Parts: sequence; C-alpha cells; structure tokens
Amino acid sequence: MKIMDFLPANCKNCYKCVRNCHVKAIRIVNDQAQIMEENCIGCGQCFVVCPQNARNIKSDLDNIKESIHNNKKMIVSLAPSYSGIYKNPKKLIASLRALGFQVIEETAIGAEIVSDLYKKYMNDNKDKKNLITSCCPSVNLLIQRYYPELLPYLLPVVSPMIAHSFILKEKYGKDSFITFVGPCISKRCEAFGYQESGDIDAILSFEELDTWLMEEGINPNNLQPSELDSSASEYGQRYPLEGGILKGITKSIEANGFRSISVTGIENCKNLFETLKQDSINKLFIEANICTNGCINGPAIGKSTENVLIRKLHVDDYLDKTSDKLEYQLLNKTIYNRSFSSNTIVSKNIASEEEIKKILKSMGKVVQEDELNCGACGYNTCREKAQAVFEGMSEPEMCIPYMRSKAEKLSNIIFESTPNMIFLLDENLNIVDINPACENAFLIDPKLSKGKPLSTFIDDSDFKYVSTTKENIINKKVVYNHYNLIVNETILYLPKQNLIMAIFYDVTKLEKKNQELIKLKKNTLEIADNVIEKQMRVAQEIASLLGETTAETKITLMKLQQIVLGEEGVMK
Repeated sequence: MKIMDFLPANCKNCYKCVRNCHVKAIRIVNDQAQIMEENCIGCGQCFVVCPQNARNIKSDLDNIKESIHNNKKMIVSLAPSYSGIYKNPKKLIASLRALGFQVIEETAIGAEIVSDLYKKYMNDNKDKKNLITSCCPSVNLLIQRYYPELLPYLLPVVSPMIAHSFILKEKYGKDSFITFVGPCISKRCEAFGYQESGDIDAILSFEELDTWLMEEGINPNNLQPSELDSSASEYGQRYPLEGGILKGITKSIEANGFRSISVTGIENCKNLFETLKQDSINKLFIEANICTNGCINGPAIGKSTENVLIRKLHVDDYLDKTSDKLEYQLLNKTIYNRSFSSNTIVSKNIASEEEIKKILKSMGKVVQEDELNCGACGYNTCREKAQAVFEGMSEPEMCIPYMRSKAEKLSNIIFESTPNMIFLLDENLNIVDINPACENAFLIDPKLSKGKPLSTFIDDSDFKYVSTTKENIINKKVVYNHYNLIVNETILYLPKQNLIMAIFYDVTKLEKKNQELIKLKKNTLEIADNVIEKQMRVAQEIASLLGETTAETKITLMKLQQIVLGEEGVMK
C-alpha cells in the first residue's frame, strides 16, 4: 500500500526533501522527487520542509465520514499531545463530538499500559544489555532497516495506540470504529503499512482534523467545552514530552540496574545507535523518539500552531496531577507480546573508483578542488552524490554549483560573443555592465564606465522614458552620428532585477547599402527618363518626315491621275 509520496505537479526541483531526509529514502527521477517506501522510516520531515506543500499522504477521511454516515459506533483515541497543540483542549473534544464521534478517550490510557509492560519486561529480563522503547514507529523502522544489530534491544511491546485500540474494541465491541487522532505520520505506517495494525480502523492527523473542521464550518471557540469519556493520569499524559516515558518508570529502571537517557531527533538517534553498534555501552534504558522534542513536535500538526516550547508548557499545565493511574484487567495478555524482525534495505551496488570519477566528471568535477561538498544536492559529499547517481537515486543535474557555473558560462559566452551591443543600467540609469561589442562601438572603457551615468556617453532620453513609464521600446531606429552608427534599439525594463537592459543591433552597413540602393535606383530612373525623352524626340522627327513625304506622294499621285485621265479623253 502506497502510504505517502509527493505530488508530481508541485515538485519544483529544490531538493529540500533530499537534504532533510536523514536516511536518503528519496530519489529524483526526471526532476521529480519520489519516496522509496522500502527505505523510508515515515518520519515525515520531507513533508514538513517541502516549500510547495507537495505532500500526498493516504487519507482515511472519506472512510471516517462514510462510517459516521452509516451510524457506526465512532470512537476516538486522542493522542496526548493534543493538550499542547490546542489552546483549549476541551473545546477540541467538543468539536470532535460535533463532527460525529461519540466516544473520545486519551491514547495516554494505552501509554499507562505500555509503561506497566515495560516495567514487567525489565523485571523479567534483568540480564538484558540495553533496552530501547518501541513506542515510536519511526524509531522501530530505523532500527529494523538500518540497525538490525540492535533489534534485541527493542522492547517487545506494542505502542500506546495499539494497546489502547485493543482496550477500546474490548470495551465498545468489535463493530465499533476506532480512529486515532494525533500529530504523527508514521502512525499510519504502523496501523496499515509496514508494521502491526492492531484494532485501529482509521488514522486522522491534527492537520486533517483542522481542515475538516474548517470545511464543516465548525469553530471550536464557539463550542461549549466537553470532557473526555475516559482520561489517563499524569503517568500516561507525559508521553508526548521528551523524557515523558522515563518519568513514570524511573524507579523500575534504577531498581533493575539500568541508566536512563532520552534521545529525540533523527540524527541524535542515529548517533546513539551507531555507538550502541560498537558494543561499548551496557545497561542503558533508552527512550527514543524520531521527532525532536518528542511527539509534541510531530510533523502532522497545523501550520498556525504555537512553537514547540509553548506547546510543552501547555501540556504541563494540562497534566492531571491529581488523578490516580488507571488499572486495567487485561483479558488477553498475549496480544501485547510483540516481535520485531529485520527488514534491512537491499544492499547497495557500490560504484568503482573509475565509475565514481566518470560521474564526477559529468558534473564538472575533474580535480579534487572541484568537489565542494556543499550539500546543496542533499548529499554530504560529492562522492556520496556520485554514488547516488550510480544507484539511480540522483541525477547529475542536481549539483547546483555545477549547473550554476554551467549557466553562468553559457550566459557569459553569449554576453561576450554576441555582435549586438548590450547595456545593463540600474534604476538611476548608471551603467552596471556593458559587453565587448558595446565597448568597441561607443569607445567606452569598461573599467571607467561602471557606475557612471549613461548620459556621459550617449543620449539617454529613450532610457528615461522606459525608466519612467516602465514601457519597453522595441526596434526603434536611432542614429548616433558622433559614432557613425545606426542601430535598431530595444530597451527593456526588468522589474524583478530592477534593471534596464538595452540591446542595440547594428544596422549601419545595412542602412548604407539601402542608401546606395536608393541612389542607384534614382540614377537608373534618370537614365531611363533621358532615354525615353530621346526616343520621343526621334519619334517626333520621324513623324514629321513621314508627314512631309506622305504629302508629296499624294500630290504626285494626283498629278499622275490627271495626266492619265487627260490622255483617255483625247482618244475618245
């Protein structure tokens, strides 16, 4: 079952998720981040840091709504961190009832049971070298997948959520619908994915709950406070705080010869587990939590929640320090037995030194000095990044310094090589930069020109127009007689950079050719006009001569006619 991944449409190649994934369970394929669930520990940190909110987590909300609609017995197991995350916890309980939940109990009840089982296990296993709490699903996954040597140290006890779900099913019937509400993403993995499901029917995060209340138009502040149907004592309510588990079992820890330590945060957990692997520590009881500062700082809480220090104070204020710890008769104690098996990730194919160098070269890292080890790609060193590329987890283009250098080189090549003249000006029309073509055309020394007003060198009236109106000028022909230059002028206002860029295309030769062509056309027309005029004169002279000869011919014919006619009369 695919529990979580990123939405492809929102991933923007920032690699923030890779940088914040402490087990590197995220790969980049075609510039898109993908969670490798077989490597993931479900901590949710990648979702917390994602600037695009590209989270795609399997939701049980539709199933919950349908069950409410079908009039099922709706039960909530409410994570004890609610008292720190919500300013008015009792109004939150009222809002859950307004949504359709009928019974609301604290998951801390299950925490009390788990603590009792921890004490019992210590009493029965005094020879254990070290012990690690198993309440946090992400800690369990971290050990199962990356530190299998430490599996014997994991306490074989279900989490408070699972323990409470068993109690709720026994109490309210197998047909009841149990929803865990809390700040944790990995609880979904525990209930439906990678580990044991218990009797949980749905998981609802505080973040989802807030959205649902907003959609339903339910404002908790407008509701009358409501009480829990069953609550725990301080013994279980401290679980979301750092050291909260240890608080209730300190005497048993000491009585069984253990020292206690609370460790929160992924890197702190990893560092401690690395030390445990060295077999140099004995008789340590470890409260481990993946979230820094404990469950009170879980990844699935609303964005507007107060900072974690204030949340801690809220929990402390809400603790029921007067109630006695609840005692439950466990009808079937065997359901609380738990075993953990190794689920190590598939062994990596390690790249050879030759392959590493080849990949590094593809990222522009030819010599060791090129390996900046900046970590921008999400990997601590360039060689780690090269190994990730070899495994198909990363892409060479994820090297930001390399891509920036490549882009800068390309930009510089264009800027330096183009025959077009380029000006970059600040908002006051002072020169920021000019390219070589510009230097040559306007005889400007780049060392002396930077920071100087443009008007020192050329007329800046068009630039003032663009600066004032923020309207671009495109392909305007301008003549600079002083420089024997004619250009097509494009002046652009760049609002994001607050700069003005001008690109001049030299059309001097083209204009000269055009002038020569026009001159040639004029000369041709004059010659043609002269030829035509001469032809007209010749035609007129020919016509005059033709007229004279025609008249003479006519007279001669008439005379000849008279002579012929005269001779005919004499003969008669």
